[in-house]
Amino acid sequence: MATIHLMVGFMGFGKTTVAERLAEELPAVCLTHDHYMATLYGRNLPEAEFRQKYDIIDNILWQLAAKIIKCNTDVIMDYGFWSKEKRAQAYQRALNITPNVIFHNVLCHMETAKQRLLNRSKNDFAALDIDEACFDLFAKQYQPMDNTENYPVINHENF
Repeated sequence: MATIHLMVGFMGFGKTTVAERLAEELPAVCLTHDHYMATLYGRNLPEAEFRQKYDIIDNILWQLAAKIIKCNTDVIMDYGFWSKEKRAQAYQRALNITPNVIFHNVLCHMETAKQRLLNRSKNDFAALDIDEACFDLFAKQYQPMDNTENYPVINHENF
């Protein structure tokens, strides 16, 4: 049976780069939440509207993942799963689709990630527009994976 791969890491860590490389190697279908958000709703939604639209896209992508798995093709959920709670929820949701679930933990220095993100926001008009204040605010919410979570995990250094 096919596998769901859950990408973990903060903004600018290089999750999508790792996910796209992994999609080519496996092969797999990569579902990148931010891509759909920016394409459908623009680069910079107000936070309240962003949350609502995020949930809509989230449900669609999980439904699509289940259909892809039924076709015996691996799926990469390129989200981030910033907190232990979000990882636990995603793991259970993925297990409801397939018994084969692997986390891919992308590791990066925060300052490197910030510079990558600011550069992307400035130069990539297809990406979500995130400024330094937003990065710093959300960085407080990021909980790196640790050994107590006991998930199958592959670490990817992307410094």
